[in-house]
Amino acid sequence: MEWKDYADFTVADFLADDFFMEWVLRPNDENQVFWQDWQQHYPEKQAIITEAKAMLLSLEYNRHNMPAESYDRIWHALHDKMGNAMPETMHYDRSHHRRRWRKAAIFSGVCGMLALGAFWLFKQQDKRAVYTSQFGENRRLLLPDSSIVILGPHSALKATAFSRKAGAREVWLDGEAYFMIKPDPHNAQPFMVHAGKLDIEVLGTEFNVNNYNGRPQVVLHSGRVALRDNSSRKKERIVMEPGELIEYSTGNHYTRKKVTTEKYLAWVNHTLVFDNASLEEVAAQLQNKYGIQVLFADSTLPREQFSATLEQADHTVVLKAIKEAFGIQLTQQDDHTFLLSR
Repeated sequence: MEWKDYADFTVADFLADDFFMEWVLRPNDENQVFWQDWQQHYPEKQAIITEAKAMLLSLEYNRHNMPAESYDRIWHALHDKMGNAMPETMHYDRSHHRRRWRKAAIFSGVCGMLALGAFWLFKQQDKRAVYTSQFGENRRLLLPDSSIVILGPHSALKATAFSRKAGAREVWLDGEAYFMIKPDPHNAQPFMVHAGKLDIEVLGTEFNVNNYNGRPQVVLHSGRVALRDNSSRKKERIVMEPGELIEYSTGNHYTRKKVTTEKYLAWVNHTLVFDNASLEEVAAQLQNKYGIQVLFADSTLPREQFSATLEQADHTVVLKAIKEAFGIQLTQQDDHTFLLSR
């Protein structure tokens, strides 16, 4: 899983991201763990992270006394400065590159000030708690409404304050989670799960959502849920029945089928179930759940079918089972990379 596609973020993108700004300006245990792990997995982004942090921290002195009306004044003042500086770039001389740098710096300043202003203007409205899990970790969460969520490995969940004033209970999922939702006795607050382009309306139920690869998959164990593709103009509402799986792909296409739900929920108890899964699919699961990259020396290996039920499993158990099942060689190249060969 890409951590909310942060791998492709620029300095301006980070400055506009509320979770990043919260970490820089209001660090806590949750966001500290998330960003420390992320930086370990993307060391090549360190320079960009450092630059974005420095820009936010350099502006931090404004944060305590910034009234709402200051946002417009900041925009107009910096916009004027940027406008005055831009004609300089039209005259070519020896300072051309320096002036291009000045223009970029002014633009970054605008982004930084606007991001900081927006953050403090809307921080009261956006009170989302952020929960994260590590590779190989299942984390049990108790939400403010007493609903229970089992957060899968290498996943993140944001949740609103669930107040009566908000009028809704909403969470945003990156990764995988199993939900046990407590019904609202007054039917006044629907529970909504946002997983990528998919919105899931919950009516008191138990279900699993997998959103690792950008193709949201929902498995309904009990109760009822209604799905909507928020990227589609039609906004078609699909009501699921227990025992069904729906998986979305690009272009508002989805597959719907009856399944044995226990197979898709086994991970909650640290059991991995593979039912005629290709080794390519197994490798994707190991990447998502444990941060392990599996390489194939033989082009036919990824298509081999693998079936196994592995209790108390981690990546070492899975790789050993594959090695024994196919009689192939397993070579560890570094801490996170393994090569399978015949």
